[in-house]
Amino acid sequence: MKKTSLLFVSCLLLLMSGSVFTSCKEDIDDSAFAIKNEPTIADMLYEREDLSSIASIFERVRLSNADNASSLMAALSARGNYTVFAATNEALAAYCQEKIGTDDVSQLSYEQAQLIAYSCVIDNENATAYESAEFPTDGSTFLKSNLFDRLLTCEEQEAGPYIINGTAELISGDYDHEALNGYLHCISSVIAPSDKKVAELIAAADNLHIMAKLIQVTGIDSRISDERDIDYENNSDRPETRYWSSVAYSSGNNNWVIPTKRYLGFTGFVETDEVFQNEWNIDAPVLDDAGNVTNWDAIQAQLLAKAQAYYPECTDTDLTSRNNALNRFVAYHFIKGRVAYNRFVHHFSEHNYQYGSNPLNPQTNSLTVDTWDYFTTIDLDDNEYRGLIKVLQVPDGEHDIYLNRISKYNNGLRDDYKEVSTLPYQPGINVRINALNGNNDNNAANGFYYPIDGILVYDAATRNALASERMRIDITTMVPELISNNFRGQKYEAFENGYFENIINETENTEIYYLQCGWVGVGYWHDYQGDEFLFSGVFDFILRLPPVPVDGEYEIRMGCANNTLRGMAQLYFGDSPDNCLPVGLPFDLRQSTNYDTSLKQSGNPDIPYIRDEDLDWDEERILENDNDLRIHGYMKAPSYFWDSLHSSQCRQQGSDNLPCLRKIVTTADMKAGKTYYIRFKSALKKTDSQFFVDYFEFTPKHIYNGVDPEDTW
Repeated sequence: MKKTSLLFVSCLLLLMSGSVFTSCKEDIDDSAFAIKNEPTIADMLYEREDLSSIASIFERVRLSNADNASSLMAALSARGNYTVFAATNEALAAYCQEKIGTDDVSQLSYEQAQLIAYSCVIDNENATAYESAEFPTDGSTFLKSNLFDRLLTCEEQEAGPYIINGTAELISGDYDHEALNGYLHCISSVIAPSDKKVAELIAAADNLHIMAKLIQVTGIDSRISDERDIDYENNSDRPETRYWSSVAYSSGNNNWVIPTKRYLGFTGFVETDEVFQNEWNIDAPVLDDAGNVTNWDAIQAQLLAKAQAYYPECTDTDLTSRNNALNRFVAYHFIKGRVAYNRFVHHFSEHNYQYGSNPLNPQTNSLTVDTWDYFTTIDLDDNEYRGLIKVLQVPDGEHDIYLNRISKYNNGLRDDYKEVSTLPYQPGINVRINALNGNNDNNAANGFYYPIDGILVYDAATRNALASERMRIDITTMVPELISNNFRGQKYEAFENGYFENIINETENTEIYYLQCGWVGVGYWHDYQGDEFLFSGVFDFILRLPPVPVDGEYEIRMGCANNTLRGMAQLYFGDSPDNCLPVGLPFDLRQSTNYDTSLKQSGNPDIPYIRDEDLDWDEERILENDNDLRIHGYMKAPSYFWDSLHSSQCRQQGSDNLPCLRKIVTTADMKAGKTYYIRFKSALKKTDSQFFVDYFEFTPKHIYNGVDPEDTW
């Protein structure tokens, strides 16, 4: 049975610098404390002699560094929704003996005690706390982070209870203790997430010696070391809240809390030593007593010869140059953003899928169709050369996740979009990733790494494969800070200008908001993957776009969910943020199709939409209407996703006063690796209009203007 919160009491505990924390509420008033007709988590801890040590730590550790701040135990005595993994006295004694040479927990430094306390508590805020039935089972992470802002992994053993964060095993029969304010679970060892960064964890693994050395000699380790933006955190001019006068609201009012932290991070896809040996016939590493690879020169020469075959244009002998084949090879393995295994794709509105009882925690047991998104790899230098990686999850079996999987589908107008075939495996294409790396920790302080089952390259074959299909990319994967700070899919959030590195040149009057369907109830939303960005005020900003994989002509489109509260913007496009040129007339998101059901046609000549069913599902007439829409700069929404109420495909929902469509932004000749930008400048003086940004499509000419019509999906 799930415990529902009686009153949302949130003490947001966020890392400031080192072990310095801040809280939205440092002391807890009497009204927050629970009525004693049911035990709180604090009561349960006090009643258990074998949990007296963790109880003493919770009493000692405060909600912030302020002298008068309340203790964490006070929070666990208050109303709320907390998930607590409590280490037993025996587990804490063993941890202390290892760390400080005594089993006396009182001898822990305050920082050490704080690490233990904050690592084992998840504040579920206004969502229900986690009982074991809701735990991840495959090494994925919980959706909510702990009080140290770290996501904890969870794996279900074949014979035995769950393991939290790779080491802490739930004690059999001693978990799912339901309290008034959450759940208490007892564990056999202390949860203490690694403080190592991604490159350091790769170097510490017992099966990644070759990749670890490659990261070092190419200098990529220095490019994946960022963890936090201290300048943002220390900015005294940053407001605590922002007032927004539009209709969307947060927590019952229009005052939005501004994030106090800006975490950065990276995610790596890495070949094991065994994969290098099997796929490329690379020598096995020989290690000395200190763990150094003694035959590295021979291995490096073999790797360089292989890499040069895939990157013949990279002839620089300097391993740290982006024009070196090994450097280019390694760089393509890392994307920006701390992406947990269960966050690569976001299940919400794909074809025939239903998210279940909780839109903020979509079910992943019953999937229907392939789900994917795209990420860009790290910048290589000031020229901003980046690659593109497609990440796709299949619905069958174990729901495996692949890199650069290219598939054919049942994609007729009224088909089911089931996968019918994929490109044959070759390096760079259809590479499977693994959630865990055996007994090695892959959950780093600034991100994650995942072992892969094949060689990952961004050669001509891979780039041509990616460019063989329409690339639909959600805006959320274009702004890695959203995932790194665990906002995606969780709640509404407002952001200060400058928070996202790929949203630039914002004017002072630009307001940026992220919305997730389900945070304040599930209405009639037309969102690809269930979330969106809104830009409000008299906005003016530039979005840095992901790179295209090959040179050519592309049609750029963006999803639009029109309504009368929206805004209008002039769009600009170019390869320099300082010199984007206007494309088309101002894009007005306030327009309806003014559909006439008796005449079965649009009453708005600017959007000549006709429902497929009103064309009797006649494919020739439907194609004619689709072409008519294209002439006016629009397309019907994809058949692929449904509205949030799961009433029908969004493609069929262009005839009401809230039409779901695609807007053709421009057609452009684009170069691979080059960075392009779209500028959005409000054409209205209204301060409360909403400009909706959801997803983009980058469609090669052979698809949108090919011999065969583009599919509707």
